[in-house]
Amino acid sequence: MWILATVLGVFIFIILLLTVPVDLAFNVDRDVATHSRVRVRWMFNLIGKDIKREKKPEKEKPGKKKRRIKPFIAMLRARGFLRRLLRFVRDVFRIARVREFKLDLRIGLSDPAETGMLFGVIAPVLVQSRIFTPLDIQILPDFEQTGLQGYVKGDVRIFPIQLIFIGTLFAFSPATIRAIKSMVLAWRK
Repeated sequence: MWILATVLGVFIFIILLLTVPVDLAFNVDRDVATHSRVRVRWMFNLIGKDIKREKKPEKEKPGKKKRRIKPFIAMLRARGFLRRLLRFVRDVFRIARVREFKLDLRIGLSDPAETGMLFGVIAPVLVQSRIFTPLDIQILPDFEQTGLQGYVKGDVRIFPIQLIFIGTLFAFSPATIRAIKSMVLAWRK
């Protein structure tokens, strides 16, 4: 009887720990190099971890890049997976409490006309996002330089027990299992 009480007590303790929110603060700057900093806090800031990364631009071989992305393309083409992935992302955004989000980007493509067309597609979405969300998003075209510059900064709170529930539903859905099978088959080719 005491074994059952101990197992039940440990189970309840784990459930209580999963109901404590996790705070995620992130900051990514992109100029010539990419600098990122992520701070994960738990137990109301008693436990925390900083993750910093600095990535300098490097050139890759074109053949190598195609081989790495081929399995992921096969995964996205699996029947029903893209719809299931978008639903999972929507569910994660629904349970996440965004306390601060700021995005400031300058995008420039090799052809100024292509930059204009890209901004023509992005601008209506930006207007709608400013109307319906409290997010601070600014994306500007750069007709003189090619590349991506800017930063993103945010502070998000997530409850792990909710994330485990929707993550389990996503992982064991038939569409995800088909997508993983497609990815493995493409990886072996």
